[in-house]
Amino acid sequence: MNMISSPPPESGAQKPQTALSWSAFFVTYLPALVIALGAGVALPAVPTLAKSFDVSFGVASGVVTAFLVGNFAATIPSGWMIDRFGIRWVAISAPLLTSATAFLVYFAHSFPELLALRFFNGFAAQMWVMGRIATISRDAEPGERGKLISWMFGMDNTGRLAGPALGGMIASEWGTGAPFLAYGALALLALVPALTIAREKNELRDKSRAEKAQSRDAPRKMSMREMILPRLPFFGVALFAGLSRGPVGADLLHLYAAFAYHLGPREIGFLATGGAVISWPIGFIAGWILDRFGRKRTMVPGFGGVAISMILLAISAFMELSYGWYVALFFVAVATQALTGGSVQTVGTDVAPPQARGTFLGLWRFTGQGGGALSPIIFAVLVEQFNYGSAFLFTAGCATVVASLLVFYVPETGKRK
Repeated sequence: MNMISSPPPESGAQKPQTALSWSAFFVTYLPALVIALGAGVALPAVPTLAKSFDVSFGVASGVVTAFLVGNFAATIPSGWMIDRFGIRWVAISAPLLTSATAFLVYFAHSFPELLALRFFNGFAAQMWVMGRIATISRDAEPGERGKLISWMFGMDNTGRLAGPALGGMIASEWGTGAPFLAYGALALLALVPALTIAREKNELRDKSRAEKAQSRDAPRKMSMREMILPRLPFFGVALFAGLSRGPVGADLLHLYAAFAYHLGPREIGFLATGGAVISWPIGFIAGWILDRFGRKRTMVPGFGGVAISMILLAISAFMELSYGWYVALFFVAVATQALTGGSVQTVGTDVAPPQARGTFLGLWRFTGQGGGALSPIIFAVLVEQFNYGSAFLFTAGCATVVASLLVFYVPETGKRK
């Protein structure tokens, strides 16, 4: 395991990418911010729209599950498309698909139709993230990847600062489907930086590398066995990290609040905005800590905190504590998750083999998103069969497994050996 280290940027790159640069801002941060703003506008309308079809909590959770299953299904195809067509093609196709699915939600007249659209929305979201992560793995120094990835995901929290409150007001005035129209428009707007700033450089670079990969690297491509077995504990971290993100990462806490405390879109919107205010600075600081002190020193306390926050939420559910207690524990859970945001993807970029980058990152995201897709399903089943508290305890156990793997089995990857 100690043989695995962070590969340097490829020699074909014009200049190593840095976290504090105009290129990073226009090509990575700004599109992430715009897409996240659209997702934030739609966020408070999702549980209310699901509930409007007069279904139970277990069935309504399908709107979350469908999105995550779409994320899961897109991992390996996205990696293949990156290796086959280039990073830029994937990064442009993703916002177009996001916009189309968001617009169509407005016209959804049945719950199965809503589930299908949420699936393709998740597929598109995965494509976009894969394109960005592959670019960072290819072009950035190991000491910059933590900041680049964490700050990219930090843009998601930035977009959610104003998005949910605005989405709640839009839904209250024009109906629960209206926020998705705004989401579709913002997804189209996210295309502008990629088309106007990075078109020629990325197009020529991707074409050149695709030709080199076919002629020079084809004879020494890695097998699945070579990619996975030396990195098996890393894949364990990715799987259980995905399982531990369900309540917060999949917005199940908002669905829980809608059913357990009977909150509407306006209240959920303000609660989500408050969570984004808390997690926003933590996410940016976490990126700096990842590069300055190492991956493990950031992730072990982070996932340990996730386990504690889920145990506290379980106690709250078992004791049926008041809404005020839930609000306080919600913010604690969001804060601990923010400390781990982007960390697992940073480790993936550290250990990705250059000769099979897209395929490896597809497998890496497949594992993490597989856990993420299973998490809300297991959560909903535990709620239906037992209670909310048991579902929170399951999530706490998964976070504990991640921290244990990091302590005992996974070496530090943040510095080139």
